[in-house]
Parts: sequence; structure tokens; C-alpha cells
Amino acid sequence: MLRRTLSLDIYITGIVQGVGFRPFIKRIALKKRLKGYIRNLGGGEVKIHLYGDIDSIRGFFKELWLNNPTPSEIYSIKVEVVDPYITGEFDIKPSGTELHLRSIIPPDISICNECIKEIDDPNSRWYMYPFNSCAWCGPRFSMIRRIPYDRPNTAMDRFPLCRECYDEYTDVKNERRFHAQGISCPKCGPKIWLTDNKGNILSVHNPIRTAAELIDKGYIIGIKGIGGFHIACRADSDDIVMKLRMRKRRGEKPFALMALNIEIVKKIAYVNDDAIKLLLSRERPIVILPKRGGSQVSDLVAPGLDSIGIMLPYSGIHYILLKEAKWKYMIMTSGNYYEKPMETTNEGAINRIGEIVDYFLMHNREIVNRVDDSVIRFTGNNPVFLRRSRGYAPKWILLKKRLYTDVVALGAELQNVGGIGYEDKAILTQYIGDTDKLENLMELERILKWFINTYKISLKDSYIIIDKHPQYASRYLGERIAEQSGSEILEVQHHVAHGYSIMAEYGYSEGVAITIDGVGYGDDGNIWGGEVLILYDDGDYRRAGRIKYYKMLGGDLATIYPVRMLYSILAEALGPTEAYHVIMERKLEDKFGIPIDNNILESIYSRERILTSSIGRVLDAFSALLNLCWFRSYEGEPPMKLEAYSRRGRPIEWLFNKVDIYTEGLIKVIDPTLFINEAIDLIWSREASTKDLGYTFQYILGYRLGEVAAEAALEESISNIFLTGGAAVNEIIYKGVKDSIKRHHRKLMLLLHRMVPPGDGGIALGQIYYAAHSI
Repeated sequence: MLRRTLSLDIYITGIVQGVGFRPFIKRIALKKRLKGYIRNLGGGEVKIHLYGDIDSIRGFFKELWLNNPTPSEIYSIKVEVVDPYITGEFDIKPSGTELHLRSIIPPDISICNECIKEIDDPNSRWYMYPFNSCAWCGPRFSMIRRIPYDRPNTAMDRFPLCRECYDEYTDVKNERRFHAQGISCPKCGPKIWLTDNKGNILSVHNPIRTAAELIDKGYIIGIKGIGGFHIACRADSDDIVMKLRMRKRRGEKPFALMALNIEIVKKIAYVNDDAIKLLLSRERPIVILPKRGGSQVSDLVAPGLDSIGIMLPYSGIHYILLKEAKWKYMIMTSGNYYEKPMETTNEGAINRIGEIVDYFLMHNREIVNRVDDSVIRFTGNNPVFLRRSRGYAPKWILLKKRLYTDVVALGAELQNVGGIGYEDKAILTQYIGDTDKLENLMELERILKWFINTYKISLKDSYIIIDKHPQYASRYLGERIAEQSGSEILEVQHHVAHGYSIMAEYGYSEGVAITIDGVGYGDDGNIWGGEVLILYDDGDYRRAGRIKYYKMLGGDLATIYPVRMLYSILAEALGPTEAYHVIMERKLEDKFGIPIDNNILESIYSRERILTSSIGRVLDAFSALLNLCWFRSYEGEPPMKLEAYSRRGRPIEWLFNKVDIYTEGLIKVIDPTLFINEAIDLIWSREASTKDLGYTFQYILGYRLGEVAAEAALEESISNIFLTGGAAVNEIIYKGVKDSIKRHHRKLMLLLHRMVPPGDGGIALGQIYYAAHSI
């Protein structure tokens, strides 16, 4: 009896290029004695033509699901029955440029343990070789010029394989290097060298070992890595850390650390199983951890904070450097000049950060796409992104609601990320930075154009989505793209985008969103940031609650000098003259950025027209009141220091009723004025700990927001409440919201972000998901 045969064309999307997927398919096809071929296609997908008996094909699919390569991720499989294309055996065919299904561009993958073993093995061809990689690991997105992902389309095109590497590349039995596009060895791969800060090459036998020795001696080194330059130095010396801060013009913004392994991490931070899992993951993000008391890490690494950001080495360069260094941990911060993008070229690094560093460790592999390190913290034991970039971008996010037209999202302005959307996918760029800086705006434009070309987005048939803020540079860029291409424009209010961002993660189309952050242009022309919004499945929304409006004394200057917001709140409660007296009593009169007296402040206050409901500004004010922060040197600094300072405080329950809720039209207004006024008396009388006051203030703000959100959810018969916006990561506020909802409305569920940052790095996803509901 003849066995039945079948011929199939199979299209697979996901992370299936650049991760050893074609070699894997060939091996199982040969194992099952199937004929056909596999090839990469121009949308990032793969096509498999398979011919053989049905039982063997069934076994093929079983192996495909159970044993696919670790870095790969299968998102969809499309199968078509076709006429057979019979060859002598199963082949890996040359890639095609045609697009059948759009798929994922692979992100960078941290160095695997097998490659590290080879680096450590004196008998290995890759002994101490910093660019060792295989099918399981190494740079991908940072070195790809175009898809399909093949060596000629990457920065490895200038490094032809030597005979030994070619033999491994063509050996089907070599699981890690057969058809692995990024492999190399000391004979044929990139080279590394050491220079002074002017780019003059130094004659040293081992550049990385010498760099480690220089770091041990107190020098500052610029290091060309995978997605850009880092700046490295010792983290245990106040003098060295302060020298770096002075050169980099980086006031008090925390530096990230890199540690050789988990054992070293445990010496400088408290780490649990969840954190270890993240640190060891193939994405290797920076993880924010509680700083271990008594460690040798300088307090100047993260001034005023009780946590430090740590990552493990994710490339051979970093691994060898840390292994050779004495302390086995060091500062590893972005290699950029003040508020500029991270450098990616040797020439650019010499010109722009040569004055910051003493030496450079450079190599000759091009960085095609700038990719900053990802950052994750824990809020209520939940891992939450602060920055989604290396290791995660540009993986797509599947949408529950389908788009009926392609869209390009420009995001917001600070800590920005852009994106494109098509069908049921949102593809976000890597972290771009603050696009009110021209260089970052240009980078956003460049990478969006790359995405548009790569995914064949027809701009004239697409929507360009922008924030409603009339002064955002990203808005101007979106308007220019629309004008040049004939695209239509869609405006999305900032906090509505925050709400739709987190709903996209969970696949919901309606909900109540607590959206708390520093700034967002509101529908009434004021600056929002302490909102409770009801979001409906047709793109409509209603503002159900907010924090009380206060004047922003001096407009944007109030975001830089927190005492300005303190004065504004006090003037609302006590009147301008009494507010001035409190400022003088707290010795804060020199913290306004300008010389002041009572008349000057009263004049500015009376003329100020900009109002804000931002929780960020209220937290700024309380931080200034407790003498924690008077000048914001980086985004979110005053609230971060307030959270850190208050973390060990306890709630003062009798103060809870000092944050009131009243109704203004259809909107519930949360008013913390009386609390701040009461806190001043308690500080002067020393009847309460300032740590307890700080804790209570943050907790009760969260609690009241939870009350308003719960009431709105019950009125609308909605069961999910979403916490989003940059302040959503504040653990004390989160606890207040959670306790409020749990205590009064046990059937309601509070949801946090898990796939994108709750801050403005998630705005583009919300803009895309909003478009799916409104277009």
C-alpha cells in the first residue's frame, strides 16, 4: 500500500531570521527525510517548501513546536497545499527580497554561556576574542541594514569568513554556527584597539586588559559596544565618580553599573529570584535594585536614592573587561555628551566625548542602529519597564483590535519612542530620548523612515499620529511627514494615549485609567497629569477625576525649580504673603532660580495663567518642602528622591482626611492643599517624622485616585482599572491605589504595565491602539 504524500508551502512569522531558524528547519527536515527548501524573505519571515509523506510532515510540525531554537519566537504559521517542488534533499536557498508576510526584525541577544566558555578556554579559537557569537546570541538589530537578515545585509559584510569559520558555517551538524550570519574569529572578524582621547592608537598587547588596568587606576574609558558607546570607570571612589559627573555635566542623575556575575551583584545590592531571572535573561536589561548597605559603591553613583541600576555583561567586550578588572563591577553609563544621543561612530566619539574620557576602547564593526540599554524596576513586586530598548526592540506587540489602515506614531517628547502599526501589530522603535533636542528628533525621523521602508508602509494611505501638545517637536516632525506624503493626521491627547497603551497590553477596549505623570497637554488647554479617565471602545473618553489645578509659577520653570510649585500651593492655601513667609522660614528663598522677594513672587503669581493638575508637580512641591530636592537635574528627580526617602516611613492615618475630594461639575477633584498646610505645622513642631509625612502624602494621593477610579468603574460597569503614566512606578502611590480599590471594591482589578514603560516610552503604543478604535 502506497503511503500518502503532501506538498506544502509554509510561511512563518516571528523572530525567525538571525536566530538559527533555517539550520534548525533543515536538520529536522533531514531527520524526517523530507524534501524541499527554506529561505528568508524580505518581510522578515521565512518560507518553507516541504514535500514528503504525511506522517513525516506531522512529525516535522511536532519537532517545530517542541524544539525550536531558544532565541526564536513563532507568532504565526500559514500553510498552503501546493504542487511539489522536488529537489535532491532539503536545501537552504538564497534569501529573497519579496514580501509575503511582514515579520519581526530580531533584537540584539546577549552573549550565551557557550560563547563565554569559548572565550575562557585557552585551547579555543575564540580565547579572549571579544566578538564571539553564534546562532544563539550576538548583535542583530544594532547591525542590520536591511532585511532579509543575511551577512551581506549587516555590518558583518566587511568581514569575509576565514576557512575555519566557513567550514563551520557550512557544517549542518554544527548546531551553533551552521548558517549563523554573525560569526567570526580573531582571524577574520572585527578588531579592537586602545587610543588616547584624541584617537591616537596606543601600542599595547591586550587592549581590553590594558583598559581594565586603566580603569582600576582611576581613569575614565570610552568603550564602543554593541548599540553605542559606554563610558566606564570605577564605582567605588567618590573622587572618580565626581570627576565623571563634572566632565559629563551630569548633575545627580544616577549612573548604571555593570557587574561580572550574580555573585558580584549580591555584594552591592539586594537581589531576589525575580531580579536574578531578569539579570540573566537574554535581554540583559539594567535592573533597579535596592542598594546593599555597607557596600563599597559610592553614594555619588545614585545621589539621594536607595537603589542602583545593575546589568550583567551582554557582549564579549564587556565580559572580558569585567573579568580583567580588579573590582568586577564598574560604572557603565551611556557614552554621550550632555543631553545628546549616545555616540555610535569612532569619529563622533572622539569629537564629542573625547573631553569626558581619558582613553577609548574602539573597534571597527559599524553600529548601524543606535540601541540604548533597557531599564526595568520593580513596583509592588511587578517588573515594570522604565526604558524598552536593547533586547526588546523592535519586537512587535500584538493588538487585540485590528488596524484598518497603516499608521505611524510619533510618540510624545521626553524619553520618546516612535512606532508603526499595521493589521494587528504595533512595532515600537528603540528608545530615542528627548526629542526637544534636534539630534534626537533627527534620530526619530531616521529610524521611523527605516521602519516605513522595511515594512513597506505606504505613507499616502496611512495616518500620522501626533500628540496634542502644540509645541512638541515630534508634532512638528509628524506634520512635516504628513505634508510631504499626503498622509492624514490624527491627534491623540497625551493621557488618553497612556490609557490606551496599557489597554493594548491586556487586550481590552475599555476601562478606567489612572494616568499620573509630569506633563501632558489637556483638552482644556491646561497641563494635565493627575487624571482619572474613562476610556470607551469607540475612542471616546471622559475625564472622571483629577488632582486640583495649581498655577505653574513661571511656566516651565516650575518643572525645574520645585519650590515654585510649593509656593503656588501655599499661596492657594494661605495667600501669597503668608506663602512667602513659609518659604523664608524654610530657607528656600534662593531656590527659585532668580532673586525674589514678596512683591516679585506675588506679581508672578498674580499674572500666571498656566494651570496644572500634574501629580509630578505636586510631588515636586512636597520634595522641596522636605528639603530633598530644589533643582531638577533630570526627569522625575524630585519624586524619585521623595519615594526613596519615604520608603521606610509609616502612614499617619489621621492625616488621610487632609486630602479631600470634592465635585466640580462631573469631575471629582482631589485636593492635597490642606495636607501640605498641615505638614508645615508638623514639621515645625516636630510632631511627625518627615519620612512618615512623605510616605503618607504619596500613599493618600494614590488612595484618593483609587477611590475616584473605583467609583467611575462601578458607575460604568467596568471591572478593570489601569495605572499608567510615569508616576505609576512609584511603589508608595501604587500601594495606596491598590489598597483603596481592594478595601472598597474587591471585585475590581488593578493592572500595571508589563510590556512597555508606563511613562512616555509607551505613548506610541497607545497612539496606535487608539487609532485602531477611532479610525
